[in-house]
Amino acid sequence: MAKWFSSRTVFSMLLLNTIISSGILVFVLVFSLQRIADEHPRRYLSKVLFANLVMDKTPEQLAQIAINGVSLIVVPQDKIEDPKYASYAQLFKIALNDPDGIAIITNNDSYMASAYIKNNHSFVILPLFGRTLSSQAFGIIGMIIVVIVLILLANFYSIHLLTKPFIELRRGVKHADDGDLNYRIPLNRTYGEYRLLAESFNSMLQQLHHIHEARRHMLLAIPHELRTPLTRLKVRKDLVTDEPLRLAILDDINNIERILDAILYTEKTQSGTGELRLSKIELRDFFYALIIEHQNNTHNIELNIICKQPFFYGHPEMLTVLMRNLISNALFYGQSQPVTVTIDEQNEALLITVTDQGMGIAADQLPFLTEPFWRADKSRQRESGGYGLGLYICKTILDGLGGEIKINSIEGQGTTVQVIFPHAFISMT
Repeated sequence: MAKWFSSRTVFSMLLLNTIISSGILVFVLVFSLQRIADEHPRRYLSKVLFANLVMDKTPEQLAQIAINGVSLIVVPQDKIEDPKYASYAQLFKIALNDPDGIAIITNNDSYMASAYIKNNHSFVILPLFGRTLSSQAFGIIGMIIVVIVLILLANFYSIHLLTKPFIELRRGVKHADDGDLNYRIPLNRTYGEYRLLAESFNSMLQQLHHIHEARRHMLLAIPHELRTPLTRLKVRKDLVTDEPLRLAILDDINNIERILDAILYTEKTQSGTGELRLSKIELRDFFYALIIEHQNNTHNIELNIICKQPFFYGHPEMLTVLMRNLISNALFYGQSQPVTVTIDEQNEALLITVTDQGMGIAADQLPFLTEPFWRADKSRQRESGGYGLGLYICKTILDGLGGEIKINSIEGQGTTVQVIFPHAFISMT
């Protein structure tokens, strides 16, 4: 049965469910309408049988007849005005006006009947028999309601089973959205079109995982490949006689090495091969030094330290690379407008916010900004826009330190980047 079910398409199963439920409902409705339609000939037959029963009997014989335990009542015509027969007044009137002298009316949930016998000028009354059509109709309606409720419940349960694979598909999308490209949707929990979709989704995840790993391995290879040229540059910089220039070259070399170390360190931490060692950092000194490094005649940077904590715990080298990337981006794309760096705290978390008033970023580009080699403006050349690694490096650093990044931007108004370190004021040692 399970094998047959899993081999069906969603359309065929929904169609089968609709046919079965519709068939049951039609059967109940036809049965109900048949019961109602049969009521008229039943009443007619009752009228005929009652007339034949009473028309050829004497009053004495009629008084001895009982139908289903209910005795007949004989009322002379001159007694119909008697108050004790007032409840039969309508019967008397209808029987007198009926060509056959027969009257049948309702009596609560049953019927009562009367026949006018002309030869002795008397009425024969059967005060109670059968069930009224309305009483039967209520029972039929109740049965229809019960059947409809049962059909709805059965449909709800069957549709829930038919659409249950959506839960697995949604779980797969959630894993992919969280960056877990190793997850695969269990195919044994799907069927039909769902299984085809799950297979395609799993294939897509596999390809994305392969692409992601290839890019990651390439990034890991870059630091190793650059070590030798950087070592040669360190030696050759000593040949430069201009001391300020030599120091500038050395500073650039050291900066490149810090970036390469940050890439290696974070990637090793994420893969589980590295060990995260945090240090106690003096908050104000650390951020003031970074601002002074970037502050000059063309760059206006405002530092707001709202945080009252004197120290926090982090990785100085990685945080330096992180902040340099964020500040450099804000200065470059800020179009010479002031840049604001705000240091705040919230529930033991360190909040670092970098805001510029530059060109901004389109909303559809925001989800991809931390991807390696992704650049929001593809038209920018290398000399103006970089390779799209800055925010990726920031993201890998934050992943290694257990932080997160939030980017908000409005085109033409500027960009705000906030990084959050949830436990920056708690020592992990």
